[in-house]
Amino acid sequence: MYLKNAIAQFLLAISTFTVHAQNPIIKNMGVSDPHIRVFNDTLFLYSGHDANPKAKTWVMKDWRVFSSTDLINWKHRTTISPESNYMDNNSTDCWASDAAVKNGKYYFYFSDRKRGVGVMKAPQPTGPFADALGKPLVSPMHDPTVFIENDSLKTAYLIYGDKAGGGFHIAQLNADMISVAETPKPITITGKAWKAAPQWMDKNYLFKHNDTYYLSWGRDYATSKHIYGPYRSVGAVGEGYGLNEFAHGSFFNWKGQFYHIWCYYITKGFKYRESIISYCHIDNTGQIVTDTKFLDAHFNVGVGQYNANWDTIEAEWYYEKQGNINKRGTAKTGFYLSNIAPQDWIKFAKVTIDAPYTSILAHLAYTGIKGTVEFRVGAINGKCLGKLKLGRSLATEGFKTHSCNINTTKGVTDLYLVFKGTKDSTFKLDWIKFN
Repeated sequence: MYLKNAIAQFLLAISTFTVHAQNPIIKNMGVSDPHIRVFNDTLFLYSGHDANPKAKTWVMKDWRVFSSTDLINWKHRTTISPESNYMDNNSTDCWASDAAVKNGKYYFYFSDRKRGVGVMKAPQPTGPFADALGKPLVSPMHDPTVFIENDSLKTAYLIYGDKAGGGFHIAQLNADMISVAETPKPITITGKAWKAAPQWMDKNYLFKHNDTYYLSWGRDYATSKHIYGPYRSVGAVGEGYGLNEFAHGSFFNWKGQFYHIWCYYITKGFKYRESIISYCHIDNTGQIVTDTKFLDAHFNVGVGQYNANWDTIEAEWYYEKQGNINKRGTAKTGFYLSNIAPQDWIKFAKVTIDAPYTSILAHLAYTGIKGTVEFRVGAINGKCLGKLKLGRSLATEGFKTHSCNINTTKGVTDLYLVFKGTKDSTFKLDWIKFN
């Protein structure tokens, strides 16, 4: 049996492949229940696997692990089989999962349908994963999320369960990450969204923004100032593109940007899903806003790349930032970048320059004696396409459209907006547009 498992793991290891830019990010693979974690500046997607597009019940024979370093190219790194844990070798019950790292070891938490949550351990984010206990970590119930607090001990918590089973439950994990430090406690959620959720509702995810905990399920979420709750329902995380009660998603930060990934059913009545990534924002009131308006215009493109022919490239869609830049705005008024200071920069990766453009417009606000926005390609100190010069006479708290001449050539390049100025210079940026 050991030799058989070793051979199987070897074959899986050499059968990796890469999926290129698109949204849904990985088509025709049945990517479901997606949880993305960032380990060593690399994105790792831990997903379920809907095996049959024509199945009317869930046929999930394993879990898949993908990785990316640019949000565009996703490489299948390994497949985790129930044969490697306490589940039945021929199980089709490989439901939702999550992963975490602590003390240099990686942990994979998995659902055995609704029977329980197990845990596996590995030296790398991609495995090989071995069963840590040979039995469930907690049971019954399912759909684990692992949250690690940003305290001195990096205290970890396991959240799991469904509404019918007494609601979501939470338990602190011991430092070994494979045992609970307390009896799991039910999480109290109040408000209309949770009350309206069906009894089967599972699909939890937990993250923290500033001093607030966000607990999501399906298309809705609730917030609390305390990890154990109680939580108060807020409403929907977004609209359209399968963001409904059947959506299972997670949220992640990467390179200073905030994203939402979720799955949806391709055809009504069939248990086969794919997953979408979009930009996500926390608005001025602390509410989650998934940017589905962007998907309406550029659905097949995916995130992490841009085109100079778009009507506008919105500032809040940046790929990377440097400095204490923050997003401001609401879903109704739109979003912009604020608190931009001299020496800060933002990056839009893989911009397709499809024509020779002669100018660039920037809708921004500026205060100060003298300021400049440099448009550079390839690197922060790369070739300068043009400089937008601002002075006291152009200073305004409100947004205005400014322009500068540029000289472009066709191709795909990284675009950097580098902000410079005097000590009193501050910038706010709404959008840019090639002309």
